[in-house]
Amino acid sequence: MDAKSVEYQLCPLNQNCDLCDFHKEMMRGCRPGKTAESTTIDIRSPEASVIQFTPGLQFLNRHFWIKRTGEGKVHLGIDAFLLQILSSVQKIITPKVTTPLLQRQCFAWLQLEDEIIYLRMPIPGRIIQSNPLFDSQQIQDRHLYLSPEEDLWLLELELDDNVLEIEFLCKDDYLNQAKEDIDRFEKLLEAREEATPQSLVRRSQLNKKVFSKYLLDVSDNLVYVC
Repeated sequence: MDAKSVEYQLCPLNQNCDLCDFHKEMMRGCRPGKTAESTTIDIRSPEASVIQFTPGLQFLNRHFWIKRTGEGKVHLGIDAFLLQILSSVQKIITPKVTTPLLQRQCFAWLQLEDEIIYLRMPIPGRIIQSNPLFDSQQIQDRHLYLSPEEDLWLLELELDDNVLEIEFLCKDDYLNQAKEDIDRFEKLLEAREEATPQSLVRRSQLNKKVFSKYLLDVSDNLVYVC
């Protein structure tokens, strides 16, 4: 309901999703215009030349970053690596202002043509505002990853008082991590049964289950596809 995938739905099972037929149908991706048998997803291959260690941003482990905006306040965003892969996003949905979010709770839904990408919180906090850049009903720009990363924050948060000291990646660690994840993506392409040369626009068809596992691995289980 928060992601606007359904208008209204009550849970009769006390959040026991494993026993819920409705949950299983949603996770299979049964949406208008798409069949459950569809097993591929259209993804843009990431380029190392686009990824940089931006001064002023503090990079968390894997591909999330924060930028301090005031005492106890930060912008939260995802890096150019994820923005490249998910460049076909059509809409970004976030919870309402003042919503408190726990660590690893979903904080954004990225709607692609036939899939929804779920982002989970790397740190807990309360929503102050969402980025007005993504308020429009439809995102037309497929090259957001070329924009300054600090402009592409998703939420402004007020951090919880009990948040432990956050550890950040240094420049070398972040860039090495990004390179490793790009290399792993290239191996996914090589492993396809019907591998074909990449087009000039660097778009590829990947098995959805394989790509979902890849996303979970490179995000420490903070990003997954439905």
